[in-house]
Amino acid sequence: MKIDCENLTLERPGGIRAVRGLSLCIDAAQTPAVALLGGNGAGKSTLLEGILGLVPIRSGRILVDSVPVERGNLSAIRRRIGLIFQHSDNQLVAQTVREDVAFGPRNLRLPEAEIAARTDEALAQLSITHLADRDTTRLSGGEKRRDALAGILAMRPEAILLDEPDAMLDPRACRELGDCLNALPVLKIVATHNLAFARRVCPHAILLKDGQLFHSGPTSDLLNAPSLLESCNLL
Repeated sequence: MKIDCENLTLERPGGIRAVRGLSLCIDAAQTPAVALLGGNGAGKSTLLEGILGLVPIRSGRILVDSVPVERGNLSAIRRRIGLIFQHSDNQLVAQTVREDVAFGPRNLRLPEAEIAARTDEALAQLSITHLADRDTTRLSGGEKRRDALAGILAMRPEAILLDEPDAMLDPRACRELGDCLNALPVLKIVATHNLAFARRVCPHAILLKDGQLFHSGPTSDLLNAPSLLESCNLL
């Protein structure tokens, strides 16, 4: 999958232009995962939401494999790209983990056998089969992240957008989530403030500042450039 932003401006309610004149290309053929880095208000979450058409495009455009993100194409694009919200509680919709993971495939009106197969596969991919019958309200923060991610995987996306997936996770849970993400054979775009998490998961990084592209390159190079990080309130 290839996602292109061309002179993109995204506008929040109230006329707030959270992304301004942004041009970049994210290509799964070049890297399996990209970190979106930047301080608060840099435009990271807005860009993720914009890729799925959740934030109005003021000017410019977003292309997903050359298909523009616009009203007539949103359904097809959203079938190909999943989004993990920063707060997993906002994404869990069923009483048990198994029911929650099956929710997406069931909405696709797949046969029950296919729904069950996809659910079991996603639970196994995230190593949470043992949680299948657990009440979703009794999960830890890390378990909720895995539940939400399994629900997206069951939809068989080609890319996953993750908004601060490490938020409120302890170091061990962060490491485990990072290992899970590294094992997934889809494009990952990860918005995060956590530089260690970015290093673990994403070979490439994009640094945003004030809604604009500030730097792009190998994550290891960026994390060894303290002046760049300091200028974006990351150090």
